[in-house]
Amino acid sequence: MRNTIKLLLILILPVMIMSCSVQTEELVPDYSHFASDNSFDGLKLVFNMKPDICYDVDSLFGDLVRSRIADVENQYDVDIVFNESENIVPNLFYYISSGIKPCDVLLSDSYELYSQIRADLLYPVDNFYTGIDYLDKDKWGGREKLICYAFDKHLYGLLPMYWPETVWKQVDHFFFVNENIVSRLNQPDPREFVETKEWTRGKFEELLESYTHQNNSGQTVYALAVEPAHYFSIAIKTSGIDYIVRHSDGTWSNAFYEPGALDKLTWIADTFWKNYDINITRGTDTFTTIAKFVNEEAVMVLTHLYYGLADIQYTVDNFGILPFPLSDDLVGSPWISQFEFYNNGISFPANITELEAIPTVVNALFEPLPGYETEEERLQYYDRYVFHDPRDTRVVFECLENCHYLPYNDNGYLIPNALRDAHGNKSVSQILEANANIMQTTIEDVYIPLEETCDLLWNGD
Repeated sequence: MRNTIKLLLILILPVMIMSCSVQTEELVPDYSHFASDNSFDGLKLVFNMKPDICYDVDSLFGDLVRSRIADVENQYDVDIVFNESENIVPNLFYYISSGIKPCDVLLSDSYELYSQIRADLLYPVDNFYTGIDYLDKDKWGGREKLICYAFDKHLYGLLPMYWPETVWKQVDHFFFVNENIVSRLNQPDPREFVETKEWTRGKFEELLESYTHQNNSGQTVYALAVEPAHYFSIAIKTSGIDYIVRHSDGTWSNAFYEPGALDKLTWIADTFWKNYDINITRGTDTFTTIAKFVNEEAVMVLTHLYYGLADIQYTVDNFGILPFPLSDDLVGSPWISQFEFYNNGISFPANITELEAIPTVVNALFEPLPGYETEEERLQYYDRYVFHDPRDTRVVFECLENCHYLPYNDNGYLIPNALRDAHGNKSVSQILEANANIMQTTIEDVYIPLEETCDLLWNGD
């Protein structure tokens, strides 16, 4: 399929044919002709990413990253060169089809690489014979996160899980709560409900009513600001509803038609529309919706974790973070979150040639940074520099461990958008029926093949 693989087959195939004439046992390809002394003789490897890889030059991790790069260069006798061009991903087809290798390692998000993966423009991670063990969940992310890089029986990306400031930003959606307003309303810190296991959907409905009030200027301060599709999508995920369900006989079915799903979806829709324009408000987009919270026009905002922190962290002096409450049948289970894509994923152009050096160097580069070797040390960093309260850190990272994929490019928002567009004027059954054909086509063409690819890559786990 790719030139390098074809070359390997041309070299190996005659040996296999000759061997098969004298024995019947399965042959294992011999890779002993590749270098094995971990010295690559000054080989230049081009990384399409910033030299500080994920961090600003002046960030806490800038020096650590630069030191790591120097150590890896010295250890393996390689020259790591950085190409910061933003044109490689959109022009990857032209590079590959012209026989030009644009780089050896590519740092990008899975959203940008969606089309490139399907056009066979990336090298499959699972084809590396050495250096990287993509099954190492703690280091590279595992099935539930890497599913966004899976396609047609192969895996096309990894996530550097050991490096702080990389993966957690894409975990959605969370409530940001203005603790100062809550205190002025003589209400308890709602994070206490999370700690005492009282954070249920019933409690959420209570807060929608008790948090809405008039400020000193007589203006309504809403309990919640939220983009409707964000609300519907995370409410669906935290109800335990994905897209397809595998049955014991190996068949698959539409998860929205499973027993209990209709009641959960009805609660989601009814709760939103019952409170909309009374206890719930919104802006014209994600950022103006967040602005309503920043400007104290709402006590809470439900939004992307990354965008929320970017706009809230330095403008609201006392805020807390809550997960979306689980459906009643899941109360007591770990908190659930969702993701649409991940930034800072590691991928490789299809025409790379250094099939030992590249994975070996990448594997070494993304080991834990000095001083942050353990999960406890990394969480202490988040407590101090990002979330400012260990309760918020715990919630976010519990959600990260139980984060479900929302396939943004493959009709992932079909039902959330349909619930939004109905404005409460259609029943959930009517909405599902109107979208049944699109859902079924996507299930057959996308979701089942995707799950089967993951089964193959992770041996059914």
